[in-house]
Amino acid sequence: MDRKLRSPSFQARAVEPARADAWEGLAALLHRAYEKRKENFTNVLYFYKPKIARGSPFQNVEEKLKFPAVSITGKKCYLNCKHCEGKLLEGMIPAETPKELFKVCLAVKEAGGEGCLISGGSLKDGRPPLTKFVGTIKRAKRELGLKIVVHAGLIDPSLAEALASAEVDGIMMDIVGSSETVKDVCRVEDYDISKLDEALSLLERSHVPTIPHIVAGLHFGRFKGEWEALRIAANHEIKALAIVVLTPLDGTPMEGASPPSPLDVAKLLSTARLLMPKIPLLLGCARPRGPYSAALESLSIKAGVNGVAYPSEEAYGLAAKLGLKPETREECCSLIWKETS
Repeated sequence: MDRKLRSPSFQARAVEPARADAWEGLAALLHRAYEKRKENFTNVLYFYKPKIARGSPFQNVEEKLKFPAVSITGKKCYLNCKHCEGKLLEGMIPAETPKELFKVCLAVKEAGGEGCLISGGSLKDGRPPLTKFVGTIKRAKRELGLKIVVHAGLIDPSLAEALASAEVDGIMMDIVGSSETVKDVCRVEDYDISKLDEALSLLERSHVPTIPHIVAGLHFGRFKGEWEALRIAANHEIKALAIVVLTPLDGTPMEGASPPSPLDVAKLLSTARLLMPKIPLLLGCARPRGPYSAALESLSIKAGVNGVAYPSEEAYGLAAKLGLKPETREECCSLIWKETS
């Protein structure tokens, strides 16, 4: 990235005018964003359909192990963030010891799977206990040849170096641009957003492929720190950026919340494309389904995304109409950087 683009002052100026333009006319913003995509990428649009979650009666064992999500904390999470409270862990394969994790990786390999997403609940400091699993991750990479993507919280120098040595295929980090949201929603006290810059810088220096995620509407469905999160992401050498949307889950404090308007999310996606024209941009898997998802997918494609996770039939139709070439992958969308590098 150009040094000028990496300047925080430039990023602040770049985000705010784009934000103003978004409110003045979404159609114009979408057009600018899509033209920027055409300038920097081919006409391929990647559709990702990994068999991440367990529990579907329509999946056989082999399908469930194509690219599963694995929780290194089982169903446990210290923080129990208000938008999740551990419910997202219930669909993951539990592997709470290094031995159990390698057993899962071996099963994935034997079933003809591509790899796995390693995730889990957070400790008090806002990250899963990854350190003791690094050796197993390295072994799975080298002995089994799997693609390994890790969903991590804040990264310290030793973990960044360890994950770099393990040659993981990607680190996913949630970037929350509001300290209030981190405290009120994620339940992490005494949080300084500058830690995100530090974590991203560590991964950058360690040459770990980093794919930040921004959750639109994380603060009970409202935009609060999303524009700051976008500025933070744009200030680093990332491999791709995924934008997902708050999905109110039953039994959580947010079950009655309304997700942000697809139009507002489209403005965020369009601004991301304009701010990071050469970085692969994704509409990630987490978002409300049904008509909401179909509408957002359409807007995201018009905003110039390079990939969509779990697309609807409408997305295929729009891709054809725009002259885009859909290509389907049964792996985590964060691996898009391997396609576009």
